Amino acid sequence: MFAALLPKSAPFFEMLLAQNGLLRQTAGHLLIMLETPSEQERSHKQIALLEREADKLHSRIIRSLSRTFITPIDREDILRINQGQEETIDCLQSLSTRLSIFEFPRVRFPALQMARTITSLLDLTKVMLEGLSDRRDCHKTRAFKTLRGECDMLLSTGLAELMDEKQEITPLLLMQVLKWSQIYERLGVLVEQSNTLAETIEEAVLKNA
Repeated sequence: MFAALLPKSAPFFEMLLAQNGLLRQTAGHLLIMLETPSEQERSHKQIALLEREADKLHSRIIRSLSRTFITPIDREDILRINQGQEETIDCLQSLSTRLSIFEFPRVRFPALQMARTITSLLDLTKVMLEGLSDRRDCHKTRAFKTLRGECDMLLSTGLAELMDEKQEITPLLLMQVLKWSQIYERLGVLVEQSNTLAETIEEAVLKNA
């Protein structure tokens, strides 16, 4: 009888996992933009739709936190994971906008491989969130460090390749170099944000396992 009167916790894990699903879908569409140029416009539109849906879910989680007294884990952890996933989706959307505007005639391999590696990194956040919801010790420190190291190496390789063009410098080539510099800069920001998100989830896992 008394238990029935206690306030119910909102389904925070379900909402965070749904948000993570939107995040990984967004990353998947970004990868399609780099792998399949003919699908670039469609994937860019899908990313915009996913970003709007994610904004609504982000606000819903915040509202639920403000109305809920009992939470399954510290409310600060819920808030940080929610915010981290939202900011990562924003980074993906920003990068997709630049790719759509720039319309590159070809995709540079280091950038493509970075997108693949970031997608793998974000897949690990799902595994940890699922473990967190079940109170399982599922931290992925070593895997994250390996993927982060791959991203750093690819970023260095891509920038070095970009600055080592052996063609005659023309206004068109210079413009391409400047555009790709922006893409690599945004990829670097995305790596940092994805790594921060991973560390945030991992901290919550270690506290609650």
